[in-house]
Amino acid sequence: MKPTVVVIAPGMMGSGVGRRLADNGIEVRTSLAGRSEASKARAEAAGMRDASDEQIAACDIILSIVPPGDALGLAERLAPVLRAAPRKPVYVDCNAVNPATVLRIARVVQETGAAFVDGGIIGG
Repeated sequence: MKPTVVVIAPGMMGSGVGRRLADNGIEVRTSLAGRSEASKARAEAAGMRDASDEQIAACDIILSIVPPGDALGLAERLAPVLRAAPRKPVYVDCNAVNPATVLRIARVVQETGAAFVDGGIIGG
């Protein structure tokens, strides 16, 4: 069975990753709350479906692909629903953040019981 993957957020990089996953038969979800019409259109074109925070926490893998300044805030926003989720996803931080911030994000995620992976994306 293929995993369900969340890509946050559906910006230029996130929607590109989402499209690749969807093209390969992966169910891809995202959070469109507060997003611009352009981001919503990119998500739809990439085959990404909107999901609530609770639905996000129920997925298999969460890919955090946000501006570096938003990375810790996203982990903190999702922490309560991750903590409450009966089955924990793997949380992958794909952002260009400094090592101290990675450790802070890891602590927030791991305190929920979810696994944390420090990743990276280089795009063009």
